[in-house]
Amino acid sequence: MSASSRDRKFPLVIEALALKKAAEPFSMRLGQGEALSLLSNDPQGLSLFCDVLAGFAIPEGGSIFLDGQDVTSVPPEQRGIVLVSPRDPVFGHLDVADNIALALRAKGAAAQLVDTTVRKMLALVGLDAQSDQRADLLTPEQTVRLKLARALAGAPSVLVLDGLLSELDLRAAGKTRDLVARLQRALGLTLVHAAHSREDALWLGGRIALFDRHALVQCADAATLMERPSDARSASLFGEANLLTGRVLEIEDDIARIHLACGGVVEAMADAELAEDALCILCIRPDRMTPLFGAPMAGDDEPAPLMASIQSVLHTGEHIRFRLRLADGGEIEMRRPLLQSMRGVTQGASLQLAWQASQAVAFPMKDDL
Repeated sequence: MSASSRDRKFPLVIEALALKKAAEPFSMRLGQGEALSLLSNDPQGLSLFCDVLAGFAIPEGGSIFLDGQDVTSVPPEQRGIVLVSPRDPVFGHLDVADNIALALRAKGAAAQLVDTTVRKMLALVGLDAQSDQRADLLTPEQTVRLKLARALAGAPSVLVLDGLLSELDLRAAGKTRDLVARLQRALGLTLVHAAHSREDALWLGGRIALFDRHALVQCADAATLMERPSDARSASLFGEANLLTGRVLEIEDDIARIHLACGGVVEAMADAELAEDALCILCIRPDRMTPLFGAPMAGDDEPAPLMASIQSVLHTGEHIRFRLRLADGGEIEMRRPLLQSMRGVTQGASLQLAWQASQAVAFPMKDDL
């Protein structure tokens, strides 16, 4: 990467970073004031990435540039990337104000600057009334606010959040999300957030980086990840898609006809690398399938439909979740609106599954799937 790309337009630049031995290296850039969420099937892998960014762990390879400078080997207290996580303790015997001031005093900041910064941070996170309270008497939500204030007091170039909401109840988590979103907009924070669920990855509204363990799969906005996944891993990780194996019978006008291993012939959008007579992975989201009850609707000269049997039905309050078993014993999930007629919906009942070709996508089968 040329020096011109390592400017302040991109405070954080990652080049060929490998988190573990034999892990596929990845690169990315984070723009000034951008909020990036991380999502993975391995939360520990995300924590490792956050530790590497903040300098608490050493990568197997690659480089991290902050404001144009290589900080890969710079210790945490000097690199300008601050991590906030449940693993980051507060000092319970000190009051809230002293917890915030501690790092500033350690760096030799003048007393007036320390006092001004502490008061500003207390106001930003809404802890003015708790200024003189011991940190070990705070609620979990207040403790998170204290950690945010302490991290922001040093004016970091990049703020990294790992498991920020993991110890909070639903109400406190919602309030903390709102606070972080307001801080990010008001201060123009460049932010990296390790999410623990798809919903947790959406609230900042920026790009989302999907990881399969230690490998970066795709980095894009939510709409792109949902509607244009780069491969089957991305479709499964973010869209929670069902993955069905099959063989491509033909491809015409970017539509593939596929004979599934579990029985039935279906259609899907063909990935650019998909070829006829090749093995493939078909990805179909649980909410994009339509159930047809009763006798199969295929005629004598038509290919056999995809059949399944109902294993369980769960009302979630937002939709109806079906667990379905296919002819080969595999299980998939289907979701339907609450207004869906429940006639004939009983455990063990058979149904035919259908969808429009545009609602599914087929990718070439790869060894790592």
